[in-house]
Amino acid sequence: MVTLASGPSSSLTEEQQVTRHLLQLLQQEQGKLIEASIVGLPELIQAKALAVTQLTTLTKARHALLDAAGFAASESGMRDWIAAHQPANTEWLALLALGAEAREMNRINGMLIGRHMMRNQTELNILQGKTQRNNLYGADGQSTGTGRGRGLAIG
Repeated sequence: MVTLASGPSSSLTEEQQVTRHLLQLLQQEQGKLIEASIVGLPELIQAKALAVTQLTTLTKARHALLDAAGFAASESGMRDWIAAHQPANTEWLALLALGAEAREMNRINGMLIGRHMMRNQTELNILQGKTQRNNLYGADGQSTGTGRGRGLAIG
């Protein structure tokens, strides 16, 4: 791990590496979600959590260095620090691009998970006899008609 002693930009390479690793994990997760395969998902989830923890640690350390240097402890503070100290630094822009890619992939994976959950809930509702349409017959085989037609008059 980088010591961050040389300034807020010293961890950018490591942050990029961890973010690239996170992107690989998100791509693997997306593949599993598309295949509807749960094999290996628990391990992917653990690896993603570790990568996010590593990124959080690096970001907090960078923010602390920014704060100590008199800049906002945020992404905008980092942008200001780069402009003041290393205007030719492209690592920051590369890290921002990787972060945006990871956020988008995570958003898509969330949508895929949501679709799986909706499908599973629909299937569960069908199995439990809780469909939204008016069925002609219930789960017990008896009529479930709710019509209020006129009764038969004999007379």
